[in-house]
Formats: sequence, structure tokens, C-alpha cells
Amino acid sequence: MKDLQLSVPRQPLVTVVFALIVGGLFWQLDNSEGSGIQNRVGASFFLVTNMLFANAAATELFISERVIFIHESASGYYRVSTYFLAKVFCDLLPMRLIPTVIYCGITYWMIGFVQDAAKFFFFALTLLLTTLAGTSITFFYGATVGNSTLANLATTMSFVVMLIFGGLFLNINTLPTWLQWLQYISFARYGLNALSVNELKGLVFEDELTGRIENGTDYLQEQGIRHDEWGLWQNCVALAAYIIILMTLAYVQLRRIPKTK
Repeated sequence: MKDLQLSVPRQPLVTVVFALIVGGLFWQLDNSEGSGIQNRVGASFFLVTNMLFANAAATELFISERVIFIHESASGYYRVSTYFLAKVFCDLLPMRLIPTVIYCGITYWMIGFVQDAAKFFFFALTLLLTTLAGTSITFFYGATVGNSTLANLATTMSFVVMLIFGGLFLNINTLPTWLQWLQYISFARYGLNALSVNELKGLVFEDELTGRIENGTDYLQEQGIRHDEWGLWQNCVALAAYIIILMTLAYVQLRRIPKTK
């Protein structure tokens, strides 16, 4: 409890500092042809990556008190569901959701994404869902594996696989058919696609030297990213579905832990 009390006040401060660093690196992106798209996609990928790895430490939520939980739940002090919900909500609000909202409010305007309130709120929603998706898989490993090292290793490896199949570094269509299905379990892919559609659809980029004009929608088509109204929201729906599934599995794993007084 002492560690939690100390870490909560620090979390917003750390978030602000890191958000200022990211905003400074990608400060006010221009609309030049080529670099304008590349820098926006790069910034979006960096933001999604940060939302995943920033929550890797959540594996400790169920591991640090595993022995106490086993003893107290077996003694009938509380139900497993009560313990699970209390731990999850007390962690998510101060340690995950509030810092993410602060992070979004700083980075969006500093980076210079489209100045539109609706797009900002969708941007924030996407990163919040990405945060919850990343946290949910850490909760699952934390509830499944009793060893911090193994849980952190499994979490890191899962995030790396998701980033590889996120669609930025690797063209999914060039992979063998038996590997392409991995794209559908990538939180990074859904988050990046949602941010790309939100930012690039209809945005025009122009090269001042050559006069060449490129539309962001054309880039989305080239990448095979669905950019209609449903294409914008299906990524959020997929992230929400994975959050529900993994949170449920984490709860099931807690219930499966052998209880001894």
C-alpha cells in the first residue's frame, strides 16, 4: 500500500515529462508530400508502442500479493470476484487511464495532428483502448504465472510480436498465408490503423518543389487499411473485444489458483 501511495502522485508528473519529450520530437508536423505522411505514421506508431510498454509493469498487480491472496481468499475473507474488481479498478484509474488522458492532451496538439475536436476525442479513445488492451494482457500473465520474471518475459514477447505484425515494419500480404492470421491478434495493428484513418483520411500533402500532391486516403488504400466509417470504428471494437476477453481470462486464472489456508 505504501508503494502505491508513493507512485500515484508521481505518475502524472512522469507522464507530463514524457509527453513533452514526445511532443518536442514530433513538434508541429507539416503537410509536405512524403515526409508529412511518414512522420504522422511514425508518430502514431510511437504513441501506440508507448501505450503498450508503459503498462508492462502491471504484471506485478496480482503477483506481488499472490501468497496473501491465496491465504485470505481460502480463509473466506473475500470473494475472488471482489478482489479482482477492486485491484483492477484501483489500478486502472490512477495508473492507466488518467495518465493516458493527460498524455493525449499534451501530445496531440504539440505534434500538430488535425485541429479538430472530434478527431482529438477519437485519438484519445483509441489510445485509451490500446492502454487497456495492453494492460489486460499483463493482468492475464500476472494472474497465470506466479513468477515476475516469466510474466514480464511473456508480456514483452507478446508486445514484440504484436508490433512486428502491426503493419508498419512488415507488409502482411507478403507473408505466407499460415502466418498472416497473426495480424488479427495485434493490438498495435488495430491502434495504428485507427490513428492512421483518423488522421490521414482526406488530408492533402503537397511537395512545394515539385508541386506533387498526395492524398492521405490514397496512402490508406495502398496499405490495405479500410477507411470507411465502419473501418474507422472496427479497430476500436476489436480492441474492446480483446479487453473483455483477456480481462475475463485473467479472472478465470485467478479462480483456478489452488487455495490453501
